[in-house]
Amino acid sequence: MAFEGVDVVSTMGERIRVDGTEMPIEEGTTVQDLKERLNREEDELATYEENGEVKVLGDRDVVADAVPEGTNISFQPGEGNVFG
Repeated sequence: MAFEGVDVVSTMGERIRVDGTEMPIEEGTTVQDLKERLNREEDELATYEENGEVKVLGDRDVVADAVPEGTNISFQPGEGNVFG
């Protein structure tokens, strides 16, 4: 059965951790999508640690592409606030 003119996109996702809680995400999920799903403040920053360094994700970053599966993502206060 052929689907002419239709792009077939896999919805298989991966698992990440958000503030220590494991959750599945679909391919193509952006940081902004994740914020909306979790009712996070718009100006919060999504961060994760890699090799001892804190990395900041942009709202348009695709989570599955930006961080390895199983990574813990934390949300920090946004612009003008200090986090550690």
